[in-house]
Amino acid sequence: MPVRMRHCETGGLLLLLIIGVSDCLAQDNSPSPDAAPLPALQAVSSNQSAAAPAILTNFVETGGSYQTLTSGYGYWGGGYARGVYALGSNVWNAEVNGQHEFGDSGVYLAVGNTHTFTPDWYAALTVGTSAGGFFWPRFRTDGFLNRKLLSRRQWVATAGFTYYEAKDVHRDRTFHLGSTYYFEKPWIVEGGMYFNVSSPGAVFAPAGFVAVTEGRNKQHYLTVRVGVGEEAYQLVGPTVSLAQFNSQDLTVTWRKWLGTNWGCNVIGDYYRNPFYTRGGSSFGFFREF
Repeated sequence: MPVRMRHCETGGLLLLLIIGVSDCLAQDNSPSPDAAPLPALQAVSSNQSAAAPAILTNFVETGGSYQTLTSGYGYWGGGYARGVYALGSNVWNAEVNGQHEFGDSGVYLAVGNTHTFTPDWYAALTVGTSAGGFFWPRFRTDGFLNRKLLSRRQWVATAGFTYYEAKDVHRDRTFHLGSTYYFEKPWIVEGGMYFNVSSPGAVFAPAGFVAVTEGRNKQHYLTVRVGVGEEAYQLVGPTVSLAQFNSQDLTVTWRKWLGTNWGCNVIGDYYRNPFYTRGGSSFGFFREF
């Protein structure tokens, strides 16, 4: 299926992860930016190049989400906390997300690390599990290797792998390929492909996305992300799943600094497959330290 690790986000001082795609960690076609490599808008490393400054490190964020579904599937709603902390060559992240979906509720927890090996190479590893909520994974791990290229290191090439163990018999193994380009002006363009093999049955389900970001650190970031592709399966009940279908999603994220070290994060989300459509938003406050 793959599932967002929102798809897809990161209290006492819980250290958590991700701006890109929502923040509401939930199940559907495109693996979340929480599942994908840490966006360069996040903390890629403390040694980030001038073309891709290390922003959105050392912050905590908390918020909530609400989405409505057609075809009698009810609503999705929940709350999250997330944060990122940079220490030397490592950027630690963690998240907790309580969510209600398809009539059931549960909590997802994850922790990860992004490590810089050289000015050109860095890698990210995240592991997560859940309590309750048939729609959450029993276990999930994501690993990514990233390489900066060109004279300003403005192009980042990424390869990765996700293993997803659902709370029924299904297992996903997803291979990721993508790249991110930083223009000298405040624009970032990212694209990627996901090649998922789901078992039982060795069902192949490819998908892809394109994301464009405009903005500057300490001012705002506006990101528009479009994803299309296939899903091998999607759980809509403890023993009920949708299988082998196409889906599309659109996410718009507005991250705005309201003060020197704090601001808000607003996300609008729309998702469609042959069985239902889903739309809604999430809202959160972040504080840098």
